[in-house]
Amino acid sequence: MDKALTLPEILACIGNRLDNNNIISCMQVCKSWRSEFEPLLWRSFTFGQLAPKEPRPELPLLQKNALHIRQLVIEHMDPTFQSFFMQCKQLDEVRFDVQEVDKGDDEDQIWGRFSDMIDNHGRLRKIVIDSVPWPITNKVLETMERCSKLIVLETKDVELDVAKTQLYLKLCSKNLKRLSTYTDYYDHPEFPNDLVFQEMRYLDICHATGISMDKQLTWLSRCPNLISFRWEAWVGLVDVAKLSTILSNGACPNLTALHLIVALTDEEIAQILEAAPRIEKLSLPRTGFGARSIAALRRHFPTLRDINLQFCSKVTSPMVQEILRSCANLQSISAEALNRSDIIQQPWACKGLQMFDVGIDVVEENGDYELLMTHYRDVYQRLGQLKELDYLSICSGNQMDMYSRNPIKVSLEAGLDELAPLTKLTFFSCKTLLDSSEDGEGFEAVEWMVEHWKKLETFEASGLVTAMVPGGDEDDILEPSVMDLLKDHGIKFTEFISSPRGLYDEDADFYEGDGWTDQEDNDDYGYDMDDFETYEHFGPIDFSSDDEYADQYTQYMHFAMMGLE
Repeated sequence: MDKALTLPEILACIGNRLDNNNIISCMQVCKSWRSEFEPLLWRSFTFGQLAPKEPRPELPLLQKNALHIRQLVIEHMDPTFQSFFMQCKQLDEVRFDVQEVDKGDDEDQIWGRFSDMIDNHGRLRKIVIDSVPWPITNKVLETMERCSKLIVLETKDVELDVAKTQLYLKLCSKNLKRLSTYTDYYDHPEFPNDLVFQEMRYLDICHATGISMDKQLTWLSRCPNLISFRWEAWVGLVDVAKLSTILSNGACPNLTALHLIVALTDEEIAQILEAAPRIEKLSLPRTGFGARSIAALRRHFPTLRDINLQFCSKVTSPMVQEILRSCANLQSISAEALNRSDIIQQPWACKGLQMFDVGIDVVEENGDYELLMTHYRDVYQRLGQLKELDYLSICSGNQMDMYSRNPIKVSLEAGLDELAPLTKLTFFSCKTLLDSSEDGEGFEAVEWMVEHWKKLETFEASGLVTAMVPGGDEDDILEPSVMDLLKDHGIKFTEFISSPRGLYDEDADFYEGDGWTDQEDNDDYGYDMDDFETYEHFGPIDFSSDDEYADQYTQYMHFAMMGLE
């Protein structure tokens, strides 16, 4: 065993499963372990603006570890560090997020340095241009086109004039397999007849301007191998007939994932679902999904894997129950409400469900407390059968109004202990439900979660959680003892904000999980694409620096400067 723990391949396998804090601990074991584990600290690196609390490493240290960096976030294109950028030869991903120009510098120079950098990295698979406040240059677009292994591109707030639009579309028609264009501006582009996006598998067109919705559908029709289409727009009428024709005439025969955050009526949704050959993933939040839509969806029940019907006012509890009891392959469901009376009608077919995000209502009958507790336990017993659950949320934003809704109670007396079989759970949300807990009940519930859900990473609730300490009263807030309990077990507390989340609120504290995404392994590239196509409550993928990373980095710098032996 001792010899095995000196083998680089064994240590690499271990290190890939550790966070930075644990890696730092391993570095202190011995010299050989430090040499093996130290490079893992540099897998992701953010080159930011100078800040007093986050000292930037010296150039020699950066140059020494440049080859270890796989993901790089650039927030400051410092010319004195250009040699470091050029030496990051093993980069898979780079995010360009520069917001300020140094004195004596200009925008073209910054874009030029970034262009020179990516032109020098033959391994690049993913590039993100994130709301840079200056117009992108032709040189950058031409350079990205020369990145022969680039398969993922995400752009946000990029302004494209006529010439740049043509360069951008040409770039996208090369080897790109995934494209996310978010709030980008196009200057009324035309699509030449020979322009085809042959390799495109995942296409996200979100709030694009300067390009009509009709042209956006033309773009869709030019992606013959597309698997997933995400379409978001604030305004504009959807040509449902054209979209239905694209789906039915074989233009995109492999398109099985539709995420339509656009204005659609119940009748229009039904027309789209009737035209689609096969649906596996479907997101229709804030749409008119109703009786006609569910009727059209039934023929897709055998293949349906993920469905998101958040904020759809016409979606009823019986509809949600029908999906759960009919879709054996379902892995993820999001909806507003499900009544206990519907839940108990028939068992659920989706034994492999991994994500459940539905507000549960339990109606109180004649003030019978014991009967109410029995009804709560009925619901928890049904949820406890979903042993593959990774994400569980049992309250919707609309259940904030306790007078019009009857959300399920979260307490051991109500049956929370029936969820003990959910050993794979990493995220649990009861949003504000602990606000109504009796003295000590909320604290006991959290203690139980910590004890039984060993893989729990995130707990979401209201910050004004009463009775979170034994003997607490209504004026209590979340006490340090509870925070310490969560922190001691490595569980993150996320405060639920009383507003519809996940669709348009970029400042919300989203759950950043690995699941619920379309993924594709590309053996030709040796690169596993973790798709942008996350569900709305998760928000965009972000590997930028945060406080936790800063703390870990400070610890690392301490050991690096100490010259650990």
